[in-house]
Amino acid sequence: MINNTDVIERLGSLVGRELTNVTLHEVIFCEDKHKKILVRFNLGKQTYIHYKINKQNSDTYADILISGNPNTFRMGVEEKDGSIIVISAPRVSYQYL
Repeated sequence: MINNTDVIERLGSLVGRELTNVTLHEVIFCEDKHKKILVRFNLGKQTYIHYKINKQNSDTYADILISGNPNTFRMGVEEKDGSIIVISAPRVSYQYL
């Protein structure tokens, strides 16, 4: 499992870039020890990261879930020309039931 500080640092490199499954997997699993995970993802066998776009009033954000990590990460996004662009730094979303 990748620790939270590394995940936040890696997701921070997405600010200003398009948010897609491919970019998320490439940013999070960038180390040599994660090559098998990337190969499985690129072959279409497995998806390790899921994101969900939420709109609340005038704010739009993406909740990012990583398999094996109990935390949800949240990033502000906006839609431009049909693509989703990350506009704010990531943070851990603490929501309790």
